[in-house]
Amino acid sequence: MAATEPEVLVTVADHVATLTLNRPRKGNALTASMNDILLDVLPKLAADPEVRVLVLTGSGKFFCTGMDLSANRGSVDADQVKGGFFKGRQVFNLLNTFPKPVIARINGPALGGGVGIVFTADIRVATDNSYFALTEVKRGIIPAIISQFIVPELGKHKTREFMLTGRRVPAAEGAGSFLTAVVSPEELDAKVKSYIDMLVDSAPGAMADIKQLIDMVGSGGDKNHKERIQNGVEEAYVKMMQSDEAAYGIMSFLSKQKPDWNQFLKDKAKL
Repeated sequence: MAATEPEVLVTVADHVATLTLNRPRKGNALTASMNDILLDVLPKLAADPEVRVLVLTGSGKFFCTGMDLSANRGSVDADQVKGGFFKGRQVFNLLNTFPKPVIARINGPALGGGVGIVFTADIRVATDNSYFALTEVKRGIIPAIISQFIVPELGKHKTREFMLTGRRVPAAEGAGSFLTAVVSPEELDAKVKSYIDMLVDSAPGAMADIKQLIDMVGSGGDKNHKERIQNGVEEAYVKMMQSDEAAYGIMSFLSKQKPDWNQFLKDKAKL
């Protein structure tokens, strides 16, 4: 890879934004400068009405091998540690709360923070030669930031096993729990495309609301949690039924026509 080649490649085509982690010789390990790029580009993609789906992937043999430990040799001061933590947390939070569907196109092994990226995605398609490992414990560190995305989904028991052993979890095993689909490398792009096609056929505002709704309903809480969920579900329903999207979608259904959500967005932008 040329020294001047970007560490993150950003492409937008046919309503799909693709972010490719581009340090193949380093397993696409995350650096501070990569975090800066992601912090800059993710809000722009979230706000771009032309972008309907976000795809995350890696170049070369790996999806992502997590944080680049070579950048943290020896001791560093507390402010530097905290600064890196806050930036890293921001990146994962932006991915986890991205208002559009996120697909992880898992082209190879994911380690450490790379596993965390997988767990921020809504749909996860992996090659059958991929594996997943939370290897932080082998280096005397802990998967702190990504724990907030992994533990609620896997549960405490399974997460303890993965994090304490750092073992490789083959894609076939992940297919039974945290992966959407496992395919051969030759089938990866076609499978990702099939999900993109389904998502582009879905209403953009409704998909954003669905993601928020699932986060709210699936979150833990205190004794008032049930009441908050009920109130939140009511608010989401009322908002949905009063939306322009719902009116357009229902009218299309009554007219026996397939809604064109890309055209809907263009027409709405003209108003």
